[in-house]
Amino acid sequence: MENKKNLIFVGLWNPQKEYKKTRHNIGADCLFNFSEKNEINLKTHKSGKFQIGTYETEEYKLDLVIPMVSMNNSGEAIKEYIKNKNINYENMVVVHDDIDLGFGRLRLKIGSSDGGHNGIKSINNIISSTEYFRLRIGVGRPPSGTDPADYVLSRFSPEEIEEVKFLLEDATDIVKVFPKDKEMAIKQASERRIIDVV
Repeated sequence: MENKKNLIFVGLWNPQKEYKKTRHNIGADCLFNFSEKNEINLKTHKSGKFQIGTYETEEYKLDLVIPMVSMNNSGEAIKEYIKNKNINYENMVVVHDDIDLGFGRLRLKIGSSDGGHNGIKSINNIISSTEYFRLRIGVGRPPSGTDPADYVLSRFSPEEIEEVKFLLEDATDIVKVFPKDKEMAIKQASERRIIDVV
């Protein structure tokens, strides 16, 4: 179909086994959830730098990109993906954890600073732009005295785990809504609330 919209979702994480299910990996976990629900086969690119799967409808084609490099080098995977492609960054959404957003909150926004997130910093440096969307998934602030770097590499508490399932479901819904209606996706993300975790 002519004029089919091309969209890109990138899920950030650390792919090493020891980081499985950590707070820092929730961006990639969202896209793994989306690919599972929609039976999308993720394949490793010949470069070894990312996995890719495609979800296609009559209106749009959506590439799911999962970097296979460490979080701090996420830009290297994007660099490989966009090679020889003419990308409109306004059709790219990077999904990632955010400690400055309350646990369970979602925000979808275009063109903001990296907020100290090394994965985002790496992407910004590679593409020389911040004019892409970011779906931020709130993982909450670290407890007093806990190093933020250690906190994001920790796993969710038993009290949080049940809510994380719902959080991933709601983030996955945003992925589905975004290609059809960006404004609706932004609104849906901003309105998510949770019951306070004990």
